[in-house]
Amino acid sequence: MKIAIVLTLPLFLLACQKTAVCSSGQVIDITQTLERQARAWTDNDLDGFMAPFHRSDTLRFAHPKGITLGWQTVYDRYGKSIAKSRLEFSDLDVTVLADDAALVFGRFHNYEKNGAYHTGLFTLLMKRIDGRWKVVHDHSSDLPDDWKPTDRLDKTVR
Repeated sequence: MKIAIVLTLPLFLLACQKTAVCSSGQVIDITQTLERQARAWTDNDLDGFMAPFHRSDTLRFAHPKGITLGWQTVYDRYGKSIAKSRLEFSDLDVTVLADDAALVFGRFHNYEKNGAYHTGLFTLLMKRIDGRWKVVHDHSSDLPDDWKPTDRLDKTVR
């Protein structure tokens, strides 16, 4: 029994190190994907903004007004509002679930050209498809209008 533990421990440690290294690279890839997405929104580039979404009828976007299914439907929905604001993401927390799956939690900030500010939280399920990280499920919700960009998520939400 002791021999089996001694022999498998180095393999376990090697697997953990490999996973940690892979995970950090995946976290960087996902974070950079979301940074490009926010820049595309701000640049009024709908195609660039939608690039990280999986082009599929199974794409699901849950939001305060309901559920939108399918890439084209999500594209059309965002197309109505893209030119109105600057988008930023913060408080990103990426959890790599597998080599090809990750869960992303974060906060969005929408600064509209008319001076209005909207913020909310999102959770993304991302899958690596054809070598690229794609959003297959997006659940976004609004925070109260009195939240400011300096508020942190560790405060109690009313």
